[in-house]
Amino acid sequence: PIPVLNPNPSPDPVPNPSPCLDPNPIPSQIPHPTEGRTEPWDGIRCSLASDTALSQPLDEALSLWKKLLENPGIPEVRSPEQTLSSLQLLAWIFRLQEKPLQALESFLLLRSLCQRLQDNLGLANSLCQICRILLHLECPAQAQVTIRE
Repeated sequence: PIPVLNPNPSPDPVPNPSPCLDPNPIPSQIPHPTEGRTEPWDGIRCSLASDTALSQPLDEALSLWKKLLENPGIPEVRSPEQTLSSLQLLAWIFRLQEKPLQALESFLLLRSLCQRLQDNLGLANSLCQICRILLHLECPAQAQVTIRE
């Protein structure tokens, strides 16, 4: 069997498979770099109202901690160690949510409780976090006062 050659010797123009390969593309033909890709945040809708609704329980917890710790002395709780951990967790959640004022308030409460329980390591940690937040809020003078404490 002899192969049949194309009787038409002139080559067919090859269609350009991508407008990006065209040396003179028309801007409307160039696909956007993210076209067709899905991003991790696709489908997530955030709003101030939803953010407020989600953080309301944390704000209520902070309010309860303030009431519990407003009186001097060691609060009457089942486990002071668990109380320290819970308050520290609350402060870190506020930090992760980028709510520095609530985080600062939580760490100040934690500092107070650590002083009452004579937990020097917890006290040092809370003071460091207070300084970090104050520096983040561009309050270096207040951070320096806290460092001297």
